[in-house]
Amino acid sequence: MDKIPLNIEPRAQNQGQGQGTTAPVEPKPMLGYIAVGFGLLGIFGPALFFMPLCLVFSVLALLRGQGTWGFVGLLLVVGGFLSSPVLMGLVGLGALWMTIDWPQFLDPILHLFDGGRDV
Repeated sequence: MDKIPLNIEPRAQNQGQGQGTTAPVEPKPMLGYIAVGFGLLGIFGPALFFMPLCLVFSVLALLRGQGTWGFVGLLLVVGGFLSSPVLMGLVGLGALWMTIDWPQFLDPILHLFDGGRDV
């Protein structure tokens, strides 16, 4: 009976080169898979929740060397952002808040009610 070598590193049996030889196994790009999954869920589901998760996992996938999956995740983030009325509305309201001079805009209304004083 052959002894089985115990090792922490993942290895698979290489069946073409005889018995007992092992070759390293490529790790699965789990961060990229998760990023793409969250991106698809964000496009077809609640984007307000899934798009930030997709962005985080896409950046993590890019940092871990899973460039293709990370890039696809970032493309899905852009697509989900552009197809989500909630996210586009939030950005639009933020831009509106920064561009309008609110005291000048609300001044006629405040004068109508005498500056907000009670009679």
